[in-house]
Amino acid sequence: MYRYDLNATPPAAYLPVRITNPDTGASVDLPAKIDSGAAMSVLPQTTIVDLELEPTGDVLASGYDRRVALLPTYSVIFEIEGYTIQDVEIAASPRKDVLLGRDVLNHFILTLDGKNLTFDLKDP
Repeated sequence: MYRYDLNATPPAAYLPVRITNPDTGASVDLPAKIDSGAAMSVLPQTTIVDLELEPTGDVLASGYDRRVALLPTYSVIFEIEGYTIQDVEIAASPRKDVLLGRDVLNHFILTLDGKNLTFDLKDP
C-alpha cells in the first residue's frame, strides 16, 4: 500500500520505478506519477540524455491541451515492484517525473483510494 504524495496539488499517486536502457544496461530510479488517462508513458527529457537512449520511432501525441505533436519514441525496460516490463515504447517531455500510462499500468491491478489518499499496485 502506498500513500499519495501530499506535496502535489491535488494529492497524487506516485511510486518509485527503475528505467533501464536495454542496449547499455544503464539505469536510473525516478518517481512516477500514475496517470490512467495517458495511453503512453512519458520520461523526462533529461532521462533520455542521461541514459543515452536512441530514438526507435515516432508517435503523434496530444496532451490535456489537445495540441498534437510528433514525438520521438524510445525503447526502455521498466522495473516496478520487482516486476520487469521489457521493450516499453515511451516518449519524452520536459517534465521532472515519469508519467506512468496505461501501457505500463495494464500489467498490474491498480486500486486508487482517493478518500484515504492511498493506492495499491499488484502484479496479478
